Amino acid sequence: MSFVQNTIVGRNLSDAWAKALIRCHTVTGGVLAPAIVEFPTPASGQSIEDGDVRRLVEAHLHSLDHPERIETVAGTIFPYSIWKWARGDRAKFFSTYIKGIERVLRCHGNCNGVYFARMVAFPDESGKTINQLEQVISTWKGGNHRHSALQAAVFNPFKDLTDQRQRGFPCLQQLAFYPEGTNGVNGLSVVAFYANQNLIEKGYGNYLGLYRLGEFMAHEMGLRLSKVVCVASALKLGKESKTKSNQLFNDIKALVSDATA
Repeated sequence: MSFVQNTIVGRNLSDAWAKALIRCHTVTGGVLAPAIVEFPTPASGQSIEDGDVRRLVEAHLHSLDHPERIETVAGTIFPYSIWKWARGDRAKFFSTYIKGIERVLRCHGNCNGVYFARMVAFPDESGKTINQLEQVISTWKGGNHRHSALQAAVFNPFKDLTDQRQRGFPCLQQLAFYPEGTNGVNGLSVVAFYANQNLIEKGYGNYLGLYRLGEFMAHEMGLRLSKVVCVASALKLGKESKTKSNQLFNDIKALVSDATA
């Protein structure tokens, strides 16, 4: 299938995730390859999430044998709690996170890496690291608006290009921060590329983390976040069968008015 056929646009984060779930659940094998999921930032006074959808997702994740909490997944992309603690001090935010990276990597499931750690401390072969987000922000604020400079890599071929049968990290490969219109007058888009993405176990948390990362980057660049675009070479329903996710599918479909969109 083409990108055009598999482009899903939601009114907000929850709506986009719900429509992606419905589309994946209705195709053979539960896989859209490739796929684009997109959602805009909310208008003033509106929420990026729908509480009913989020509660259904959380309840379903809780029922799984090895649940992934939405906030835990989102935190691997953007550590929102540390940002709130830093009270808008970008230098304090970055330094606090970077100092704690070794502790983060010792947590279960993080042995191969963490997305935000790769963004702010991407290592070279000698062990020297670069804070890619700070570089993007500084480049932009310094007056250099070259689009190809406004991106961050996650995939590191020296570490990640292995012959392991299963690895998991990193599914997220690359991020681009795209200023729309002259000098970003129409806002900033965050475009994320995934090699594989499991929609049920990770997708909602992925979208939330990308949205928060986008809000942070837009704020620091002096722009307005316009939208989040998530490109997946394979968007998968998840590890469980369609039968096991039938209840979630039916409950979500009942909440989404244009369920075939």
